[in-house]
Amino acid sequence: MSYPFKTSFYDWLVTLRRQLHQIPEKAYAEKKTAALICKTLDALGVSYQDGIGKTGVVARLRAKQDGPVIAFRADMDALPITEANDLPYASRHSGWMHACGHDAHVSIALGVIRWLQEKEWQEKGAGEILFIFQPAEEDGAGADAMLETGFFDDEPVQAIFAGHMDPELHLGHVGIPPRVSHAATNAFILDIRGKGGHGAHPDQCCDPIVAGAHLVTQVQTLISREISPIDSGVVTIGSFQAGSATNIIPETARIKGTIRTLSQPNREKILRRFQEMLKGIEISFGAEIDLGMGDGYPVLENDPGVTAYGREFARRVLGEAYVHMRPPCMGGEDFSYFCRRWKGAMFHIGCRNPEEEFRFGLHSQFFKLDERVLDAGTAFFGEMLMDYSSHSESAGE
Repeated sequence: MSYPFKTSFYDWLVTLRRQLHQIPEKAYAEKKTAALICKTLDALGVSYQDGIGKTGVVARLRAKQDGPVIAFRADMDALPITEANDLPYASRHSGWMHACGHDAHVSIALGVIRWLQEKEWQEKGAGEILFIFQPAEEDGAGADAMLETGFFDDEPVQAIFAGHMDPELHLGHVGIPPRVSHAATNAFILDIRGKGGHGAHPDQCCDPIVAGAHLVTQVQTLISREISPIDSGVVTIGSFQAGSATNIIPETARIKGTIRTLSQPNREKILRRFQEMLKGIEISFGAEIDLGMGDGYPVLENDPGVTAYGREFARRVLGEAYVHMRPPCMGGEDFSYFCRRWKGAMFHIGCRNPEEEFRFGLHSQFFKLDERVLDAGTAFFGEMLMDYSSHSESAGE
């Protein structure tokens, strides 16, 4: 399946994306990425302001006619993953990789700007479009940081859009979640303090490993017995570090994990019960537990009106068979901060070669995308933004 419209600058998109893919950068350190964005905007003759939320960039296109102010967001940061793909344009930054498609998101956003220019939207269209190149989505709440600067306080944004690569969907397909798109997230670190000693004399000790092992098992009941069976939640232990030898009971153990929920009431309940569970472990084993809990990202809720508009638009231009209702994702997404400020929606963009079976998902060292998605995503969002800005009343305004 091919989109009913294509760009005239596919090679430009591929070159841009490959440049970005080679320079993955961590949260709030996306200096090379931001510089390349600014260089590209300069070449396109587009006004922008950089340094928003440390490394963020906001570009602006205005049409001659009055109309709505809308926004499009692209995240910039990468992941601490060593790329395993044998590509001529693989990551040049050791230990970092664009394994979530943010290089494609940035390329598509810049491509949409060029698309609008070639369609003479500024002469023929209406309104204004902000392009938000956002840092620190993977770690650091870059969306919140940009909003906290006050830069957007006087921007009457009526709707904000974003796309995300989805390797579970074939190229040419679009997934649109219902109202709840992504889960709320809370990361935690537990330091369990016991009493160390000889492994042959556990009665003289307080074993933090045993206490931690019980907690790892018990914590799963927060999902199976604390929330409704028809709802969803996740508690994952990602790290358990303790001990140094076979015959030594250590003094401490450290556990790291994440809690994810799809509603604020469930989030509050699980976090409260989690802390109560820790107190029970302390009493049961005589250990002391220090809890470090991150605030995490809130639930990402798509606006019903913007979502309904996006679904109708996608069905109209792609066809019913290529538009899918995606279930909520247990991954976190700080686009949620923008959607708490303005009405918005995130769309899943299929990026897997139609001739290939699904093998590697997001955050994999083997993650790859079909680069034709750059053309497809640019054309899709370019047409959507033009359509929405011209017919905002049909989008729930």
